[in-house]
Amino acid sequence: MQRLQEPGRGVSLATTLGVSESTISRLKNDQLENVLAFIHALGFRLVEHGKTCVDAGEIQMLRKTYARAVQDDLVAARLFGSEE
Repeated sequence: MQRLQEPGRGVSLATTLGVSESTISRLKNDQLENVLAFIHALGFRLVEHGKTCVDAGEIQMLRKTYARAVQDDLVAARLFGSEE
């Protein structure tokens, strides 16, 4: 939402979407919260460009693997390199 407040963002979005800046303003002011609530109700999450959404189970597995790896110096060195 904060990004919509950035100078020039409305113009950029309008150009990208092929609509007027007033259409972007109307969408932002009148419909954005409803669209976001709709997306959320469907079970989807929006992720910032350049970021990756990872399944919670996968993150838990990675955390457990990391915890085990750093407890074993040899495994930690293989995974993360040695501190030579």
